[in-house]
Parts: sequence; structure tokens; C-alpha cells
Amino acid sequence: MKRSLKELSGYKVQAIDQQDGKVIDFLFDDESWVVRYVEIDFGNFFINERVIIPGVFFDKIDYKEKLFNINLKLETIKNGPKPETKMPVSRKYEEALNKYYAQNPYWPVSTYYPPAHPKEYYPPRPLKVPAKIISENINTNLRSFQEVNGYIIQAIDDKIGHIEDIIIDDADRQIVYLVIDTSNWMPLSKKLLIAVEWLSEISYLDQEAQINLLSKTIKEAPEFNYDSPIQTEYEIQLYNFYNDVFKNKL
Repeated sequence: MKRSLKELSGYKVQAIDQQDGKVIDFLFDDESWVVRYVEIDFGNFFINERVIIPGVFFDKIDYKEKLFNINLKLETIKNGPKPETKMPVSRKYEEALNKYYAQNPYWPVSTYYPPAHPKEYYPPRPLKVPAKIISENINTNLRSFQEVNGYIIQAIDDKIGHIEDIIIDDADRQIVYLVIDTSNWMPLSKKLLIAVEWLSEISYLDQEAQINLLSKTIKEAPEFNYDSPIQTEYEIQLYNFYNDVFKNKL
């Protein structure tokens, strides 16, 4: 099922043995746009006590109770390597994290682990991801949801909105859509879904993502409503609209 990272941020954390802490961020790798880690804060108003947990330990999320289940004991989580104070997370820290949890890193083999039954996923995997422009001199492919939230969306002729949210498929942690808020750019504002594979480029330097369409075309796209679950029928309608647009180069 498709889920909002904005919604999941703030969920309480349920370890195997007890409940403590809350979700504050998600880290994805910009080679595949798959969520690799969740960031948790066990601190309070006065003390920041952050930890990062690899996605392999994510368990079933309880959306009704707003609980993010992690298949680890709380003591194990809290004793893990503390993240650096600055983002993005370095590859050196990832190596320490994998060593602590006795996990093989994802990057030497493949940037994407295909699902067991790829034809059952919509949109089909793997997804094409945008080219990237970076400014940091650091060995990492990790990006933060909180970092890209707010990035401007640049159409061919004009800015059309900003990233308000990210939608993932909770079956394989693949980022599939960006929620775009057009309220600062369009007279009749609405929220739109744009698939990551429709973006041509994302600049972490300029904090914007580009799509090779005219703004008037994007304004005609189907509207997104948070109150309605993202069903396959809606996704097909969305893809049909954009496929026709790209085919005609509008």
C-alpha cells in the first residue's frame, strides 16, 4: 500500500520489548530512491537522542495506533552508533551501522532489491530516477525526507509548486510519488502527485527538482486528495494522463 512519509513522521516506536521514542525522519538513497533507514528520537524537549535504524528491521506498521514497529530490542537500538550531527549521513557512518547490526551493505551489490513478484507492483519496478546535482564533497548517496521536503518543482516555463510530501510503497520501501503543493504558485491551487520517474533532474545544490513539461499541462493533471487512499485505478489514470502528455511533448 502507498503511504505518506509525512504521516509516518511522528509515529511512536514500538520495539520488541517496549515502546519508546518517535519517528522523525527517513533516509533514502538517491541511486534508487528506496528508503534505507528510519531516524528515531528518544530524547525530549531538552535532550536530543537520535538513532538510525536500517530498513531490514522495519516490521509491520500499525496505522490505527500510529506505531512504527521495529524488530529489535530497545536496548539494542539505543546502544547503536550515534549519527553525525550534520546531514547527509556519511558512508563511514553507514559502515559502522552495518557492522553493529551485522548487516551486509546494500551498495556494493545493487542499488535496488527487486520485489519477489515485480509484476504485482504498480508502477512496475525498477523505477527510473532523476539525475542529481550535488554540492557536498562527501561519500554518500543518502538523502533525508526532511531535507527534500519543501524543494521547488520547476516546469519548463515556470515554477509550479513545492514538494509537500513523499509517498512510498510500504511493501518494498520504494519512493514512488512526490506530493506537490501548488498553493504558492497557482491561482487555483491544488495538490498533485508526480512520479519520481517523471522528474528529469533534482538539484540538492539549488533545492529544486525539474520536470520537462509546461506548467499549464501540469495544472490539468488529476488532483490528489489525502482523504482518498491511493488505489491502482487512480494510479493508472495518472500514468495515462502523463504518458499521453510526454508522448505529445506538451
